[in-house]
Amino acid sequence: MHLPPIIHDALIDSAETEGYVPGTIESVLRFGPHSRWCAGVIAAGSADRSLAVATRCALLIPRKGKRMRKLALHPALPAEVIKSMLDAT
Repeated sequence: MHLPPIIHDALIDSAETEGYVPGTIESVLRFGPHSRWCAGVIAAGSADRSLAVATRCALLIPRKGKRMRKLALHPALPAEVIKSMLDAT
């Protein structure tokens, strides 16, 4: 199953990710050479240190720029679906 990339800038670094501290890494994201992202991970939030509303995020490292970007994810969304939406492997 392939879903088209539907992630746009308004969803990245939203209010739900304010104060997010990553905990356990669920999956590593690899992107192609023409993607705007260099790499990333899907991680659950730290239960005792994270202050964000989001309990699970994709942490994305851009090819240009130095700041890691955060995308809030639904806890029940499978990692393979997220990878498909971000066009990652």
